Amino acid sequence: MKTFKVSSLSLIASSLLIMLFGYTAVSKILDYNKFVFQMKLVNVPMIPYLASSLGIVLPIVELVIVWMLCKNNLRVKGCYASFLLLFIFEIYITIMLLSGEKLPCTCGGIISQMGWKTHLVFNAVFMIISTLPIIYKPKPGIFNSAVRIDYN
Repeated sequence: MKTFKVSSLSLIASSLLIMLFGYTAVSKILDYNKFVFQMKLVNVPMIPYLASSLGIVLPIVELVIVWMLCKNNLRVKGCYASFLLLFIFEIYITIMLLSGEKLPCTCGGIISQMGWKTHLVFNAVFMIISTLPIIYKPKPGIFNSAVRIDYN
């Protein structure tokens, strides 16, 4: 893949992740009470007890990931963080599916309207998207790296 295509792929993938995490973080912040209330209903160990803390920490983590994805020098680390957070969400969604509970998603905004199975697929797609900039990193070349001259 040429450097231009790889850079474009990285930018598109990062932009999609920025929109996802930015949107869900803002939704959780704006509807904090509903977000925390829904987490307290979940029959997953520790989550009801940590709901108030998670209601603060989770949007902050999402916004930090957004910030990392916006910085060229932190973009790949932001993609790793995105993958990890989405993987944790996948575990949570799987537990919800296996429990058989019919609780609403706590994601916030329009994303919370998805069913659990749809949400599982949605997150899996975004997990794949988060790996693209990691797998297809631009290789150092004439246009994207500094020239280093050794005089020794």
